[in-house]
Amino acid sequence: MKKIVYCFVLVALLINVSCKKKFDLPPVKDPPAMNGYIKIDSIRKCYEDYYLSGGPQQTKWYKFSGDVNLECTVTADERSGNIYKTVYVEDATGALQVKLLNAGGLAVGDKIRINLNGVILNDYGSMVQLDSVDIEKRVVKLSTGNPVVPTKVTMNQLLNFDVNGHTPFQSRLVIIDSAEFTPGNKNKPFADAIGKNSIDRYISGTSCGSPLVSVRSSGYSNFASNLTPCGKGTMTLIVSQYNSDLQFTIRDFNEVKLTSGGCPIIMADFDEDIFKGGWINYNVTGNVNWVSGTYSGRKYAEISNYINFANEVCETWFISPSMNIAAAASPRLSFESAYNFSGPTLEVYVSTNYSSGNPNAATWVNLNPTLSGGSYNWVNSCNISLNSYKSANTRIAFKYTGTSTSGSRWEIDDVAVFGE
Repeated sequence: MKKIVYCFVLVALLINVSCKKKFDLPPVKDPPAMNGYIKIDSIRKCYEDYYLSGGPQQTKWYKFSGDVNLECTVTADERSGNIYKTVYVEDATGALQVKLLNAGGLAVGDKIRINLNGVILNDYGSMVQLDSVDIEKRVVKLSTGNPVVPTKVTMNQLLNFDVNGHTPFQSRLVIIDSAEFTPGNKNKPFADAIGKNSIDRYISGTSCGSPLVSVRSSGYSNFASNLTPCGKGTMTLIVSQYNSDLQFTIRDFNEVKLTSGGCPIIMADFDEDIFKGGWINYNVTGNVNWVSGTYSGRKYAEISNYINFANEVCETWFISPSMNIAAAASPRLSFESAYNFSGPTLEVYVSTNYSSGNPNAATWVNLNPTLSGGSYNWVNSCNISLNSYKSANTRIAFKYTGTSTSGSRWEIDDVAVFGE
């Protein structure tokens, strides 16, 4: 006997939905007559009940049955090329991603009715979605030009995931103030317009130490070759996520309203040899070295004293080349760090009299920056003033210490010095 799951909707059970666990696609037929409505929050509740509350594995589909309809407004469409066969919709109760069988036909501001009979409800990378929606057979356009107003949010609100691992603003159109690309992601193409590959460019939160969030753009977008602005301002974005990582999607490049200027005058992104440009590794004690690291397409410099299943004693410095910032106005340092495992913290220093050899023979000042809190979470140090260290021979150094009983793994990236 088939198990029947009933999806109850408010207002005296207006809909007559029986959410049967049918895993085969039904034959295409004309959309049935409208006789009930469902809201986005109820659709999400249906998803949670089916997939998250002891339901089947997510390789099985949940499929709506019965003549139930969703009325909503399109908040993001495919016109920029950054979104393909997908629209995002909202009603008064929430937002949702809608995957389409065919591209085109819907625009921002369209108020639509989607008949859900036979439509699949599932997710991809934790993004809840209505899947394989046939515009011709399942969608009716009720009106056009309806106002679409983004929700103003903070980064902390977006990162406050619920118990099911979803950001509460998933699929919503939002606007963020004081948005800024991280130093290593400034003045870089949004995506690969030649190879048509998507690229993640990262922005940081408004507070020091807040997690980095990717703005993922398609190589097919009409702004793929545009360079990311160096300044700060507002961005209007669709909130997305991939598994446990928050992501943003640009629906219209004109909504990236960041000021120009603020590009780094000195930059080390470690995308190639980490010693390129004159960076050096110096072992005061031990033989633990800074090396190149790569994860999920990101390249950086990393160090760990856990080698061959044991912790090694070490003091290792990673020292920048000499920088002439004597004439720079209000110079400041910024970098990103990630960390995991217990052990002595990374120390970051500045010197104006180091030339070569053992760094302990020179004068160094501890900058005490904001660092990663662990779990390999990348954070930005925010701006660290170098006003007191303006010289023709300013150097930055990252000092790593390991003991025989403890050690940690540190990763650093996008070391930049700015000047007005």
